[in-house]
Amino acid sequence: MARLGWQHEFRERSWTELLNLHAPIWAKASEGQYLVEIIESVIASGRSDDLPVTSSMLDLVVVGRPVPEPPMDVLVVRAPGSLHPPTRGCVLIEYEAVSGINTRIERPATDAVPVFWRFVAEKFGVDSGVQTNDV
Repeated sequence: MARLGWQHEFRERSWTELLNLHAPIWAKASEGQYLVEIIESVIASGRSDDLPVTSSMLDLVVVGRPVPEPPMDVLVVRAPGSLHPPTRGCVLIEYEAVSGINTRIERPATDAVPVFWRFVAEKFGVDSGVQTNDV
């Protein structure tokens, strides 16, 4: 039977901690710079407390508040080198739902921040407060 949603305990990390992890890695390997841009946008938005985050390898895993017990719906931003990596030059964002109705979108890495916020607003009701173009 397929496992639906995030099956693990959610061990929240701070967005700043993840920035300190990701920034040096992707400074040397620019294909993952979109992860740093997403993290920086969350910190700059002032909404980091509303978006619990953890990581799985280098993937970003986001839930809404309050953090539920597993299984739970999660938004996963895939990193280069992930078990499910994006196409080179792209960002891959997946919404893994307990219902099994998952959403997967891949766009050019230049669209990473607006696509991330579109998903966050739609799935968790958290808006960045910054107007973005539709992507």
